[in-house]
Amino acid sequence: MVNYIVEADIKGFFNNVNHEWLIKFLEHDIADKNFIVIIKKFLQAGIMEDGKYLDSEQGTPQGNGASPILANIYLHYVLDNWFDVKVKRKCNGEAYLIRYCDDFVCCFQNKWEAEEFYQRLIERFEKFGLELALEKTKILEFGRFSRRNRANRGLGKPKTFDFLGFTFYCSENGKKEFFRCKVKASKKKLRSKIKTMKEWIKNNRIMPVGQLIKKINQKLRGHYQYYGVTDNTRSVKSYQNVVKWLMFKWLNRRSQRRSYTLDAFYNGLLKTFPLLEPTTNVSLFYR
Repeated sequence: MVNYIVEADIKGFFNNVNHEWLIKFLEHDIADKNFIVIIKKFLQAGIMEDGKYLDSEQGTPQGNGASPILANIYLHYVLDNWFDVKVKRKCNGEAYLIRYCDDFVCCFQNKWEAEEFYQRLIERFEKFGLELALEKTKILEFGRFSRRNRANRGLGKPKTFDFLGFTFYCSENGKKEFFRCKVKASKKKLRSKIKTMKEWIKNNRIMPVGQLIKKINQKLRGHYQYYGVTDNTRSVKSYQNVVKWLMFKWLNRRSQRRSYTLDAFYNGLLKTFPLLEPTTNVSLFYR
């Protein structure tokens, strides 16, 4: 049973990976000395920024295929293994860690254990050259009883938290028979994706319409495959409607004369070249 969430954010993670600790972690499981030498050279190779060479005394060079792998190894020892061995085993209540790359949340049954973990996490990261973004790190009351408990204390609805592009919030099933943790697309991520789509359509509006819509459908398919989950149908459909409006706006700015009226756009163009419809690809519903 989860009652509290520790939502954490690492400040400048990829730029602050300590090379000395990383090599120690690699040597723990890899006996091949030649491989270790190659990794050392990779870490010390430096980077080019605006045509200038910069030494890399710490951090993993971003944009390189090995960088996320090395970063995951680093956090495996700094966070994952430590949580399983030193934190979870000593908790009286349930405790879970969910991590993807440098994004993670921790779930606890007991408040005092969540608070103790928060303090220990700061100390743990300092030891390995990492720092929590304290303004983005907090403890949230969350779970089956959070709504009732907060109401008894005269507080509002349970707060939400964002993770991997989704906002997680407390709710119930349609008949209000049991608690459900629901998700929807994060507003911040959605604004970013809309901005990116706007710039792409603006810059490619002179492309032949059939080819343009084919490319847009490819982008929509990727959006649906990630965000097309239970409870997020409205958000996905809203994104499609925004894309339609952006198309109508920028296709009418290809020349000094308007290319389409609303009727010609919706009942003409989109009938001939339809946009991909939203789908629910992953069901998160369970009882």
